Amino acid sequence: MTKQTNKEELDRLAALYELNILDTPEEERFNRIVRLAAKILGVPSAYIAFLDTERQWFKAKIGIEANETPRNISFCTHTIQQDDPLIVPDALLDPRFANSPLVQDDPHTRFYAGFPLSSPGGHKVGTLCIVDKQPRTLSPTHLSVFQDLAMLAEDQLALMDIVKFQQQIRSINSNLHKAKEELELRNEFIKKVFSSYMSDAVVNSLLESSEALQLGGEQREITVLFSDLRNFTTLSEHSSADQVVTALNTYFERMVDVILKHHGTIDAFIGDAIMVLFGAPNTTGDDEKRAVACAIDMQLAMEEVNQENQKKGLPHLSMGIGINTGKTIVGNVGSLKRMKYSAIGTPVNLASRIQSLSLGGQILISEETFQKVRDITRVDGCLQVKVKGISRPVKIYDISGVAGEYQLFLPEKFS
Repeated sequence: MTKQTNKEELDRLAALYELNILDTPEEERFNRIVRLAAKILGVPSAYIAFLDTERQWFKAKIGIEANETPRNISFCTHTIQQDDPLIVPDALLDPRFANSPLVQDDPHTRFYAGFPLSSPGGHKVGTLCIVDKQPRTLSPTHLSVFQDLAMLAEDQLALMDIVKFQQQIRSINSNLHKAKEELELRNEFIKKVFSSYMSDAVVNSLLESSEALQLGGEQREITVLFSDLRNFTTLSEHSSADQVVTALNTYFERMVDVILKHHGTIDAFIGDAIMVLFGAPNTTGDDEKRAVACAIDMQLAMEEVNQENQKKGLPHLSMGIGINTGKTIVGNVGSLKRMKYSAIGTPVNLASRIQSLSLGGQILISEETFQKVRDITRVDGCLQVKVKGISRPVKIYDISGVAGEYQLFLPEKFS
């Protein structure tokens, strides 16, 4: 017999607890083994025990009333410290056990035989034992049968490990299924929130990258475009409600196509105005250029809008545009019941103010935007203006074309 070190005992206990077998209900697969042991080996009592720090607990038993006994007086404490079975023909003649309460008192054990039971990892966590109140010995045949029964008990422990592994696999599969559902919900959320006001390419990039969208909000430099119809009040006063709605729908449908073509993100429709973001929720590094190109393209598209309106007997419409670049807070704003992706901050307000200064057919951009696009824009004029909410004068540029890869130019000022 070898004395276990503290580390070996800690490892043994860890293996025992990993089985999750202590204090579990009876199981027929273990009961069957102790019944066979008692019957084949001709003893009144047999049990399968597992030993933790203070006790030996009986998982299966026959001929024994107790559910557990103190470990410090048990025979099994000695059994798990050796590789071979522990055979005690007569406990009264063995100095290790002669004075044990289990021998001197009930159940008056005289004969004991126990095989150590190892966990799948090789740690001796329990025993298969047979006991008798009379001294006796085991024949080689009986000892061989006893060993076979012990191996059957160990097989059951291995099966428990397999079952536990299967449960872990099921748990992993369940977690994967849950993660898949959460991913699908996330993707549906992104599609629902974004697909109606940004291009398919932008939506797909959000779906492909978990970092492309931070729902909690973030500070980011973006370019903001505001557009607004100039003589829409006149149209409203001199046209029926159906005509007004028809004109607006024609206008919005064409403008949305242009905005998505340049990968802008439509933040809001405000009456007949449109707020568009470039650089959020993702950026391509040329946000200012795309914004300016989009503005030129929108003004060019107004010719098609007015051709449609003319066919329907509606008056001519014109649009002013303002653009600014700066650091804003972008993210989902609102409540769980109603949420939208938006941008807030002084640069947004300034873009709106610049737009309000523009005439029909005109595009005004801020100094911050101009510095990013000056090499490709055609500038018709520059001036400094006082803008509400901004203490310093604001320099703005009147642009009428964008070169480079875009090659978009206004043929003339719209009125």
